[in-house]
Order: sequence, then C-alpha cells, then structure tokens
Amino acid sequence: MGAPIGTINDTRSTFELNSQSFGITRSGFLAPQRHLKFGDTLIVTASRKPFLNHYTFPFGGKEWTFKAMVLLATKFGLFENETQRGTISAGPVIKRLSGITAELPDELPHDVQMFLLSIFISQLTTPSN
Repeated sequence: MGAPIGTINDTRSTFELNSQSFGITRSGFLAPQRHLKFGDTLIVTASRKPFLNHYTFPFGGKEWTFKAMVLLATKFGLFENETQRGTISAGPVIKRLSGITAELPDELPHDVQMFLLSIFISQLTTPSN
C-alpha cells in the first residue's frame, strides 16, 4: 500500500491533495451534476443519469463513464467508450469505507481520481444505498 496523497472530507464536499484544497459542488435535481473546482476554476463536471448510479464526464478529449457494476453500488467501473479502464470497490460489509480499493488509469490526474473516489464514497454513504 502506498502513502496517502490526499484526504476527502465528504461532509464538506472537499478534498485535500498535495496540500491544495478542491471543492465539489452539486447542481440539478433529477439529473444532478457534480462539479470539481480548484478555487473558481472548473476542472470537470460529471453528469448523473436520472435514478441511476451512472455518471458521464468529458476529460482529456475523451468521454468517460463511471457507473455501478453491482446492484448495491459497492463497486464502480470506469469506462472509456465501452472499454473498462478502472474500478473502485468498497471493503467488506463491516469495513465498507476503510477497505476501499481503487485502480484508475494514470492518464487521469490525481484530482480527477480523487473526484471519482469522492463520488463513490458519497454513493456508499447515501441512505438509499
């Protein structure tokens, strides 16, 4: 296991990465969007399909999809077009949050990877999940 590179504060919708603070805002109701910002600069927006654990976002000239792979949304896959490029999985039931593992492509910068991890944690901690 490598050294931590950041800390997520899910209750404040922020994370620290390399001593810099990033914010995540939400907009919309039926098809909500999450926006990753560094200060006032928008980095990426992930759009959720209504009523599904399925997000899409453009980044680096590519269209990405981040979606639940199992019914309880304890494992998400990251896809570029139809090709799976990564996963984020929860730990066992008694340690869902402390046992999270993530394998994401290096071409996505760490701030975008932390953004996806934050979305995943938010899905895990939402009462309906």
